[in-house]
Amino acid sequence: MKYVIKLEINGIDFEVNTEASNEREAKDLMWETIRKSTSIHSIDVEPIAKQASISSRFVSGLKSALLL
Repeated sequence: MKYVIKLEINGIDFEVNTEASNEREAKDLMWETIRKSTSIHSIDVEPIAKQASISSRFVSGLKSALLL
């Protein structure tokens, strides 16, 4: 049978046409098609803001309490 699978990614509609014997096989073929036709252009590293450790937050809280 011929299956037409419609999906949306970030507001963009896609349509994948497959020939399969059942819906499960059609979904598997769709994902295979997506994997084959998708490529990574670049991977950029973004610095993560350093989070205060539990001990430094405790010390900071203790200092604030003592200043009251």
